[in-house]
Amino acid sequence: MRLRQYLVRRGIQTFITLVVFLVILFAIFRLMPGDPTRLFTVPGQPQEARDEICVSFGLCKRVPQEGHAFETSFDTGTPGPYAFHVWLNDSADHSELTYYSHTKPKTFTTTAPIKIVSITTDRDSWAYRTGDSVQITANVTRPPSATTFAWANFYDELGVFLVNMSMTPGSGNEFSANYGPLAIGAYVVKVVIVADRNYADMSSGFAVNDWDAGSPGSIGPFKLDGNKFQSTQTHADSARFSLSVISTAGTIGSLNIGVRNPPPILAVQYVVAIHPDVIVKRSILEQFASYFVDMVTFNLGRSFLTGRPIVDEMSVRIGPTLLLFGTALMVEYLIGILVGAVIAWRRGSKLELGTIVVTLFFYAMPVFWLGLVLLWIFAVNLKISPLGGMGGYDPISLQPLTGLDYVKDVAWHMALPLVTLVMIGMAGSILLMRSNMLEVMGEDYITTAKAKGLTERAVIYRHAARNALLPVVTAIAISIGFIISGGVLTETVFSWPGMGSYLVSRTLAQDFPAVQGAFFILAIMTIIANMFADVLYAYLDPRVRL
Repeated sequence: MRLRQYLVRRGIQTFITLVVFLVILFAIFRLMPGDPTRLFTVPGQPQEARDEICVSFGLCKRVPQEGHAFETSFDTGTPGPYAFHVWLNDSADHSELTYYSHTKPKTFTTTAPIKIVSITTDRDSWAYRTGDSVQITANVTRPPSATTFAWANFYDELGVFLVNMSMTPGSGNEFSANYGPLAIGAYVVKVVIVADRNYADMSSGFAVNDWDAGSPGSIGPFKLDGNKFQSTQTHADSARFSLSVISTAGTIGSLNIGVRNPPPILAVQYVVAIHPDVIVKRSILEQFASYFVDMVTFNLGRSFLTGRPIVDEMSVRIGPTLLLFGTALMVEYLIGILVGAVIAWRRGSKLELGTIVVTLFFYAMPVFWLGLVLLWIFAVNLKISPLGGMGGYDPISLQPLTGLDYVKDVAWHMALPLVTLVMIGMAGSILLMRSNMLEVMGEDYITTAKAKGLTERAVIYRHAARNALLPVVTAIAISIGFIISGGVLTETVFSWPGMGSYLVSRTLAQDFPAVQGAFFILAIMTIIANMFADVLYAYLDPRVRL
C-alpha cells in the first residue's frame, strides 16, 4: 500500500514538473524581448507570409472577418466561362438563386497572327435582367490590311446553341454585337474572328438575374453590399470568388455555390463561401493555452526549414539516437557498476590503480579525436569497419536489407561509435560506483556480514553494491534524459543520423518549432527517467517509501 501511495505521489509530482517546464519553455521562447517572428521575415515578404509565420508561432490566430463578405476558391483548369449558381439563404428561411460567370482567359502565342485581347460587356456581367440588351465587345489584334469577319455565337451554360450574330466593326480593333437574353441564367458567348486565312476564337460569359426592377443587386430580402460579385484568377488553375451580401430578414452564415465548368466538360464543383479569416494577435493567456494543448498532444507544428511536421522529422531521428546512445549508456554503466564494485573492494591494489589510470586516460580524450583515431585504424587501414552512416541497405544494389541481415549491418556500422562512447563514458560510472562502495564498506552491516562468514561475492554484490547503487541510479536517470540530444560530435564524426546533429542544425537555421519540439522531447525523457529512478530507489531502499 505504501508503495502504491508513493507511486501516486510521484506521478503527481511528475505532472507538476512537466507543467513548470512548459511554463519556463514558453517564457524563454515567447517572452523574449522583441518579436520572435522578426527572425523569419525578410524584406519585401508579403503580409500573408508574415501572418502565416505569426500563426505558426501561436502568437496570432485566425478569426472570421466582421462584415458581410464571403469568399471561396474553385478550380479553373480549362480556359473559358465558369457558370455560378449562388444560393442565398438566411436564418429566416428565405432563399434566392442568383447567377454569375467567371472567365478564365484563353492565351494566344506571341506569334499568332490574330489575338483576341478581351471580351467585355457594356455593364457588369452579372447585372443584367430579363429583357435587357447585352452588348458584347471584342478587342482584337489583327494584321492592319486584313479583311476581317467577326461573329458571336451565344449558348446557354450547358452549351446548347441559341443564336449566331455578326459583329459590327467599331473604332480601332473593336467588334460588337447586341443580344437580348430571354430568361435568367448563365450564358456563354463565343467570339470568332477570321482575318484573311487566319482564325481565332475565345469564349466568355455573362449572367441574367431576377433583380428587383431598377435595383441590380437586390433580390427579395437580399442585397449585394457594394452591388457586385467579384472573381479573380489567383493561380494558373484556381480562382477566388467573393461576394458581400446582406439580408434584411435574417443572418447569412454561408453561401452554397455550384460552379459549372466551361462546355463541353460541364463538370460541377460544389463549394461553400464563408467569411474570410483575418489574423489577430493572441493575448498572453491565449498563447499559453494554445501552446500547452499543442505540446501535451504532441502537435509540435511544422518545420520552417522543410515544411514537414516536426513529429515526422524527429520520429526518424530518435530511433538511431536511442539505439546508439542507449546501448552505450547500458554497456558503460553495467561495466562501471561491476568494475567499480570490484576495485573498491580491492582498494590499494594494482588492479585499482591500473583501472583508474586507464579509464581517466580515455575520459580525458576529446570524443572527436578518439573517433577519428578509431576510424583511421579500423576503417582506413584495416578496412574492417565502415567509415560512417547507420547502414541497413546493400551498398551495391542500394536495396534495403531485412531481417537478420539488417540487424547485422546496423550493428557493424554501430560498433565504432559505440566503442568510442563506452571508452569515454566508462570512467565516470566506475569512479562513482567505487566512491559509493568505499563509503558503504565502512558501515556496520558490512562488518556483520563478514562476521557471519558470508562469501566475499555475497558481501560485495548482495549487501554493499545494492546500497551503493542509489547514487548511480540517479546518474543513470539524468544520463537517460540527455540521450535524446545525442552527441553532436559523435554523430558528426561517424555520420550517424541522430537527434544531436538535428538539434544543432535547426538551431543554427533558427527553425523555432523544431528546436522547441526537441527541447520538449528532451524534457519528457528526463522527467520519465527521473520518475523511473525514484521507483527504482523505492525498490532498492524501502526507507524511501516512508
